[in-house]
Amino acid sequence: MIKSLGTRLYRTIFLVSLVTILLSLGAIEFFYEDMEDTILDLELTQEQDYFRNHIQGDGFQTWKTARLNAIFLPEGQPESLLPEYLRGRPTPDSSEIETGDETFLVLVEAISQPPGRLYLSQDISIMESQETLSQITLISIFLGMSLIGFVLARLSTRQLVDPLKRLTHQIQATEPDKSMQRLAIDYKDIEFINIASAFNRFLDALEAFVDREKSFVKLASHELRTPLAVITGALDIIEKRDQLSGADRLTLGRIRRATSDMHADVEVLLKLARGESEQGHRVKISLLRSIRDTIADLESTHADHAGRFIVAEGASDQTLHTDPALLRMLIRNLLQNALKHTRGEIRIALLNNGMSVSDDGQGLPDPVIKRLQRPLPTPSLTVKENSFGLLIVQLICERLGWHLTIPRSDDSGTDLNIRFSSPKPSNDTENPD
Repeated sequence: MIKSLGTRLYRTIFLVSLVTILLSLGAIEFFYEDMEDTILDLELTQEQDYFRNHIQGDGFQTWKTARLNAIFLPEGQPESLLPEYLRGRPTPDSSEIETGDETFLVLVEAISQPPGRLYLSQDISIMESQETLSQITLISIFLGMSLIGFVLARLSTRQLVDPLKRLTHQIQATEPDKSMQRLAIDYKDIEFINIASAFNRFLDALEAFVDREKSFVKLASHELRTPLAVITGALDIIEKRDQLSGADRLTLGRIRRATSDMHADVEVLLKLARGESEQGHRVKISLLRSIRDTIADLESTHADHAGRFIVAEGASDQTLHTDPALLRMLIRNLLQNALKHTRGEIRIALLNNGMSVSDDGQGLPDPVIKRLQRPLPTPSLTVKENSFGLLIVQLICERLGWHLTIPRSDDSGTDLNIRFSSPKPSNDTENPD
């Protein structure tokens, strides 16, 4: 599961706060305990020296102050003379003993002259109570600082992430258009200003590129229409001279049909390049006839193509409601692509609401297959010259609402399927013979 940047920042900041608090409180507790133990040890050591020097005779002796109890137990005397909490203590000994609500720090030392043992016990119950109070205080401080850390983590995360969210929403709201809305750069942080400015420069360059491409399309439209008009006019003049033989008239007719098809193809390509959504003049047209006409054109243009196209026998013809120029261009590019990838036969089959073209070539390159399986445009993939025909097929399919699929493409050949799913128009005309 992908986590948001805000969640990660919040958890990181809050975790750092908790670790810092725990380390700080742990250090305070350690130094407090160490200081307490050091003070008590030094104090009892000094008291021990004092009472060692004040032992008089070899009898049982005791000294007692408000918090300190010192006892000299001569050698051979029973431990029953000692308070219960001092009985059975090893020699030497330095330990902390709890008896009920009282806590004592005990030192036991062997004395050589006179022989015996010196017991010192200091009541540290008050100090232990203060330690408990200090621990409660530390826990309260921990909880309070944790709450503060939680609030600060939230506020810090929001302060860092909110500008990023705003920037992201602005970028997501930017729709492709002739003139795209630029991002605001009124941020407090220079990093966000730099990102917004860089994106605005990208939009400037993108609009300039689109304008340049539109200018090129307009120029290409003009430059391509002009020679076609010249060719058409020249054909009209030749026909008016009426000096052609029967064979020449047939050739002239082929030139005129090719010129008319080329003019229609130019118009279609220009519309595809401009991304126009209208589908032009749609008529009822025979799919099988369009396939056979395209095959005839290819075979007449290149003699080595003759006999290589095999249309499945008994194919059930389909009547499509579409733009004849688009259908003719789609079929021609499918067949020309197959011609590029194999020297053998090319099989055309009419499917239920579709058609397929199969060859026995080496298959399509992986980048081309990936591009054909994604909606256009695909900025991450470049269009190579050897796959330009399939790009046109993909553009036409997307324009007409048809579906291009590749069931097979490997070392044994390629299958390209077209599924027709365009809606029927309300006003259709028959394609003239």
